[in-house]
Amino acid sequence: MNAPAAFRPARRIPAARLARLRAANAAKRQAREDAWQARQDAAAQLTNPVPEFEAAPRLTMLPGGLHWSAQQPVPAVGTTVTVNRDGHPERAEVKGYTHAAGFLGLVTETTHHARTASRRKRSSPRAGVVFGSQLALAA
Repeated sequence: MNAPAAFRPARRIPAARLARLRAANAAKRQAREDAWQARQDAAAQLTNPVPEFEAAPRLTMLPGGLHWSAQQPVPAVGTTVTVNRDGHPERAEVKGYTHAAGFLGLVTETTHHARTASRRKRSSPRAGVVFGSQLALAA
């Protein structure tokens, strides 16, 4: 009555290997998602390109061939950068990307210090746009 097992029992995968497999799978899934998003952005760029000085949340939404005018790499959205405005360094958070005249720019939001709080509100859509040459050099 005891029939032989038709299959062998499953072996346990060690926890460290299982964690590596899950991390690799998540990285592959994220790479596929990023590639799909880049293709979608490229297709959208053909039909309705992003106008100059308009914010875009991803670099892939902007036209290709833009020039970044700084030595350091393009900062990611959400990072804090130091911007030289009128000779005064200001801290600003990157909110998105934009372009103008073939150059890549950053849409930033300045953190309000005493010096910037006294300035009048800027209503221009270009007020928060900075380009690579306006970023302070990292020390």
